[in-house]
Amino acid sequence: MKKILLAIIATTILVSPAFANPAYDRVIKSNTLRCGYGSWEPGVYKNAATGEMKGLFVEIIEEAARMAKIKVEWVAEIDWGQISQSLQSGKIDAFCAGMAADAARAKQLAYTTPMSYWSFDIIVRADDTRFPSDSSLTIADINKAEFSTAYTEGDVLETIKQTELPLVKGVALPPLGTPADNIMNVLSKKTDFVVFPRVMIQGYEKANGAGKLRLLEMKTPLRVYGNVLAVDIHEQELISFLNASLSELINSSSYDRILSKYEKDYPGAFLRPVPTYQQGK
Repeated sequence: MKKILLAIIATTILVSPAFANPAYDRVIKSNTLRCGYGSWEPGVYKNAATGEMKGLFVEIIEEAARMAKIKVEWVAEIDWGQISQSLQSGKIDAFCAGMAADAARAKQLAYTTPMSYWSFDIIVRADDTRFPSDSSLTIADINKAEFSTAYTEGDVLETIKQTELPLVKGVALPPLGTPADNIMNVLSKKTDFVVFPRVMIQGYEKANGAGKLRLLEMKTPLRVYGNVLAVDIHEQELISFLNASLSELINSSSYDRILSKYEKDYPGAFLRPVPTYQQGK
């Protein structure tokens, strides 16, 4: 009887969707990485007129894929709070939007080597005089019950609010809420500030003009995160393959060619990782 039960369990595991067709096998067999993404400029976004995918991480991922001799298919926009579910279901093979590598989501996700880094600071309305105008801002200045900030449930902004800013009122964004929605909440006074990298205010000002928002740089950034791809936590073969592809790109002249364009347009927004051959010098 025991042998029969063990055989049934083994058969169930073998035919289970989680084991029958893992993402790594799909990528290798199809020679294609099926990417999900969250829209934000200039990281990953779709050109409304042409339908073409654009942005820094689109260029980086597609160039790394070219070096690895595979293709990239941009399958679907995914809510930032539904990344792990989309990976587990097989809807996508990887989430490719340059997300922050936070520990809370690492329970279900495996992250690649960072493609770049960024620091998270505070964005407020330009005319809001409740915040210091210099770089003397501290956690105590903003962690107050009188303030509110918005986030997508399950996203890194929720983690920051819960850990660094527990006294601040949290406002949950609707599904598929974007960074632009979060900025509009600040401008419309639905919230008082948003915790964002400087690229978000730079992107907004390029599209809408300067003068409406203000970036508050703290003495010590709230967080510094790597911009990574994510796969399901069990996909260790796929993460190994993606890490090799990204490392090859980062240690090449192609990486400098791609990133230099965005460094010019978004100064200070994307911090370069130290190439492996320079580490320890």
